Amino acid sequence: MNTATYVPPTREQVDTIRRVLVHERDIERAAILLAAATCPSVKIPRLHAAEAATIRAQRPPAHHDLPAALLRITRAIDTETEGLYHHQDAGHPNATPALRAIAFRLLELGFTIAEHAGLHTHGIETTAARASDLPGYSEAMQQQKDHGISGK
Repeated sequence: MNTATYVPPTREQVDTIRRVLVHERDIERAAILLAAATCPSVKIPRLHAAEAATIRAQRPPAHHDLPAALLRITRAIDTETEGLYHHQDAGHPNATPALRAIAFRLLELGFTIAEHAGLHTHGIETTAARASDLPGYSEAMQQQKDHGISGK
């Protein structure tokens, strides 16, 4: 299972997996369902494909339960940064580059999402790149501006 694509299971998915594990006592099937529920890209044996599709469908798309989707995103960010904050608070400077990298990745993802939502974020993106001191970004943006090319 790739931890980069891990998503925590929903309460409904946990209940399904618990039922299979506790009531049906099928450890292998419960493990397959857990993998299907928490890692969308994991390959599932053909024998369990239909049940895996069912458990994956128990996660509603964001537009059906936006507060839950936002909470999952917040929890994922908190999980990745909490240890870094404690490390930084303890006076270890090596947490700062990791926090900056995570912050910029979140900004990049936000720009992509905003673009798909019809928002124009070019100016914000340029400012964020300059604030992050990305090498060559300011020069590339100026060249695009000089040639009438818009960003993203």
